[in-house]
Amino acid sequence: MSDGSVATDSADADKGNAANARADSLPVPGVGHRWRRALVIILAILTCTSILTSTIGVWAHRTLLNTDSWVNAVGPLASDPQITNALAVQLTDELMQVINADQVAQNALPAQAKFLAAPLTEGVQQFVQKIVEDLLNTQQFATFWVDANRRLHTAAVKVLRGDTTRVSTSNGTVQIDLLPLITDALNVVQQKAPGLLGDGTKIPDITSGTPIDQARSELSAAIGRPLPDNFGTVTVFQSNKLKAAQDAVAMFDRLVIAMLVLTVLLLIATIALALNRRRIVIGLAVGMIVALVIASAIISSIKTQALDLISSPDARGAADATISTLVSRLQIMTNGLVAVGVAVALIAFLTGPSRPAVAIRTWASRVTRFLAGKIDHDGPPASMIWIQRNVNVLRWGGLLVGLGLLLFVVSGWWSLFFTVLVVGLYEAAISYAAAREPVSAAPVS
Repeated sequence: MSDGSVATDSADADKGNAANARADSLPVPGVGHRWRRALVIILAILTCTSILTSTIGVWAHRTLLNTDSWVNAVGPLASDPQITNALAVQLTDELMQVINADQVAQNALPAQAKFLAAPLTEGVQQFVQKIVEDLLNTQQFATFWVDANRRLHTAAVKVLRGDTTRVSTSNGTVQIDLLPLITDALNVVQQKAPGLLGDGTKIPDITSGTPIDQARSELSAAIGRPLPDNFGTVTVFQSNKLKAAQDAVAMFDRLVIAMLVLTVLLLIATIALALNRRRIVIGLAVGMIVALVIASAIISSIKTQALDLISSPDARGAADATISTLVSRLQIMTNGLVAVGVAVALIAFLTGPSRPAVAIRTWASRVTRFLAGKIDHDGPPASMIWIQRNVNVLRWGGLLVGLGLLLFVVSGWWSLFFTVLVVGLYEAAISYAAAREPVSAAPVS
């Protein structure tokens, strides 16, 4: 490199340092530096905490109280072995109440073979469970699972928000209806082993639209004996807890909005009062990253402790799959924010007046000159002129390419991180080039 280009780089760096120093240290009349620094530190801590709580609040609100988000999250669980195994055990227990295999075995065996009743009953239960497991591995069950979750979640949210006029519940109780699955399994049992249900037994046609009490009554009449009041259902919540749940949801709705507004205000106040705004931006980015990493560790610990409280292995597996699916949405949000934080911190550092940042920019400028060539001895590289003439196209092009990658290509944490980082650095480089003194193409000698 020539001495002229080195001198130009140094002059540019000095100009950038002076401009950055003026921009980063804007005075605020009437506020002492010592108290101002202490206030900014407190505000920065509150801002990072508010970003963390707002992120968790938005995730919980959208995932747990938005039906489309809920269905999108839990829909794929229809093919999860932990879910299907737990549901197979539940359905088999319900079906054995209908079949009454012990009584069937007692009636079918002669007196001298009554001792075979217990093994025969166990064999019937295994036979029924195999039928249920096969049923849960069909597209029919996947469709039922999505439809059931959509109906249940819609009803639950309306009840929680106090809209009980358009939701049919029994005394404020919301239940999961398994009766359509039970009748589908009974039809298969009837085809493969008609004697288990008795000759001539006709299974009623029960769909997801059949009221629970009516469906239970029809099935009871078909098998000729009463069924328990809770047969074929799983209670989500009951009326004695409904009022408290409605109050909590109403408060949660207001709290999420308040936290978002507070986060924005804290962020603006922290940056506005900072003595060195570039430094506080870097500090906020790093603090947000630390807070999100700590939160992820706390959530994982809480999840482990919650699962330890479940004694049944099948239920624990189903709960683990469900919680992991829901928490993965939160992890995507936190990972995205971590990537943004890293990108912001790097961009703020590399465009700052510190010696390492100036050295990196000077080195990058020299490399650019070497690779792109120069119009004349002391003039700017041709690439700089072209960037300044097409800066808007380059900015929007970079954003569109980054958005396309996020929508159609990015599928993991590392790819998300590098995509956000590269797009951020690209936009920073374009902005840095555009902010330099305007250049014009001098004639080539």
